[in-house]
Amino acid sequence: MHVPAALWMGTGLWLGLAPATIAFDASTIRQVNAIANEDLPAAQVTSITQLSDVRPTDWAYQALQSLVERYGCIVGYPDRTYRGSRALTRYEFAAGLNACLDKVIEFAASKEDLDTLKKLMEEFQAELATLRGRVDSLEARVTELEATQFSTTTKLQGEVILSLDRAFGPSGLDTGTSFSQRVSLNLNTSFTGKDLLKTRLRSNSITSPGLRDFNGGVPGSGIISPAAALDYDNATNAPNANFFLDTLLYTFPVGDVKFTVGTSNLQVEDILSTTGTFYAPYISYFFSTPIPGIYGDADTTNSAGAGFNWQLSKNFNFGAAYINQNGPTTGGNLASDPTSGVFGADSQTTAQLAFKNDSGTFIGALAYAYRKGPDLATDLSFLPSQFGGVNFGTPRALAGLGLGSSGSDIVSTNNIGLSLGWAVSDGFTISGSYGISFGNGFGANNTVQSWTVGFTFPNLFADGNEFGFAVGQAPYVISDSRGAAFQDSGNFAFEVYYKLQVTDNISITPALYAITNAGGGLSFPDSANGDFIVPVIKTVFTF
Repeated sequence: MHVPAALWMGTGLWLGLAPATIAFDASTIRQVNAIANEDLPAAQVTSITQLSDVRPTDWAYQALQSLVERYGCIVGYPDRTYRGSRALTRYEFAAGLNACLDKVIEFAASKEDLDTLKKLMEEFQAELATLRGRVDSLEARVTELEATQFSTTTKLQGEVILSLDRAFGPSGLDTGTSFSQRVSLNLNTSFTGKDLLKTRLRSNSITSPGLRDFNGGVPGSGIISPAAALDYDNATNAPNANFFLDTLLYTFPVGDVKFTVGTSNLQVEDILSTTGTFYAPYISYFFSTPIPGIYGDADTTNSAGAGFNWQLSKNFNFGAAYINQNGPTTGGNLASDPTSGVFGADSQTTAQLAFKNDSGTFIGALAYAYRKGPDLATDLSFLPSQFGGVNFGTPRALAGLGLGSSGSDIVSTNNIGLSLGWAVSDGFTISGSYGISFGNGFGANNTVQSWTVGFTFPNLFADGNEFGFAVGQAPYVISDSRGAAFQDSGNFAFEVYYKLQVTDNISITPALYAITNAGGGLSFPDSANGDFIVPVIKTVFTF
């Protein structure tokens, strides 16, 4: 019996991964039927029009039409698609082979027909052997990768930042040019496929240009406001050319709630779903952290705590976190100060309600944080954030209510922040944030505020590139119950950058940021309080 060419074409395609010689006996058919019927949701089609993704303009349209409508030798997916451009699985192969073998049995009713099929298979034997060789090679490579991979549970991701920067200020202040690096190695481990153990090792020699040193309460030379710091400097640790444990945290889901615990450098952003902004160039410290007093303020590797992130609905998310900067304090410190440790002072408790529309083009977050400083009777070290202030801003905002005060007291602040982001189009976003802090302590109270507005132009001039600029006011004291002498005259901060995505793994970002009235009107004997400009070239390698 003659076997139609179109039917053979379909059969040959399905047999591309099969052995060169197949005995079409009853046992073979039963085995194929067993495979094809095992959890295969395929659906037989009787008309080419039932396959929604096959068009008359497709190069194989006529062949498919013949196989479907004349010979019934095509099995489609339940959604009536053919998916001709994707690779087939073994199950799909078995299903198609089964359908075609049924037709072969119908047509191959004589020994002459089987001899014809055998001759055709011999004619295309070289092509079939080539396909089998490619599959065998791929399987061998996969086996080798599985046997030699770093870990079955852990992925290694790396980042290298090279920073070329310099600060220029009033009275001829010039910090000189700095060229330094930060290297991060992230070990991302998952035991269930849904959890994450994040271990980050880091070496960092980057120092923000000309930033003043407030150690001991005495400012050094350079820029008076930490608002002019680099986002990626070594503020968390002293310059260290050796690798150290920078971050350790574990995240795991329980239903719709994701829990996070950490013992090293845990940040609020590690727990909550979003900071509600599309502006994130990560150049200057201030513009990379939209609301001081809420985000980015756990500034030591001692910070430890826990929190959760609850997806209330498709559009709303609620999260809460507790972080203490004295988390894993050990030995003598605990002996001399029993109030320190995870549940001692110097802590921050945060709650956030976040929103995202269905398309993800509009996001927002409303957050509240209660911060509590240490008891100064037992902890006299001058870390500005320990006085209830923020980690950057004017000196008065930085020190909270501690600047100019003495004695034993625990300073606390109530911080409220709102951040919004709108992706107007694929090539333009607008973001904004506002934060306000109310401080209490030393028998006084004050109010600190900050705000930002940022614009980004993704894929400007080329895919992966991005242009952006922002303006705002770094945290400054707008009122103080102790009088005008404790208030700031305000400041303004600016930033502009253009990221060049050289390759998928290399980017170069020239940037310029500046701050006016850096000290907020406060003048130390050796201060150069005024306007500062910091040009930067940031190069990032990822692997």
